[in-house]
Amino acid sequence: MKWDRVGSTGRSMFRGSYDHTVDSKGRVSVPSKFRDIIADRYDGRLVLAMDYDHCLTVYPLEEWERLEEKIKTLSLMKQEVKDFRRFLLSSATECELDKQGRILIPPAHRGHAGISKNVTLVGIIDKIEIWDTRAWEARNTENGDKIGEALAALGL
Repeated sequence: MKWDRVGSTGRSMFRGSYDHTVDSKGRVSVPSKFRDIIADRYDGRLVLAMDYDHCLTVYPLEEWERLEEKIKTLSLMKQEVKDFRRFLLSSATECELDKQGRILIPPAHRGHAGISKNVTLVGIIDKIEIWDTRAWEARNTENGDKIGEALAALGL
């Protein structure tokens, strides 16, 4: 296994960002490094869901099931928990990589994330985020100072 795909626990992790385009049918190519992790570590089944940050998340099914287990432990007495469960779980759809290494992003998901053509796929340890490229760039620009302050407070 390559060094850039292995964390200290020996597990493959998603990291890095890659720019791609969405084709006319709503398909986007998953970067080869991410495809390798999906093939080596997981069974190829994926779950695509909307995120509150107006991006999309792609989880290997195994990681999604871990998330569902955590969600099941949250108190249903809190309205924000109920709203979160409804939002996330209602948007979840299973998908697989096609023979060309692409996933299909349904129209409602593209609309939620403001995705039309250019996207950035971002590795976030156990999941992949898909952002409209302009939204990703704007997000990083507007949050840069806050992130720096937070990391400094953590001693990083």
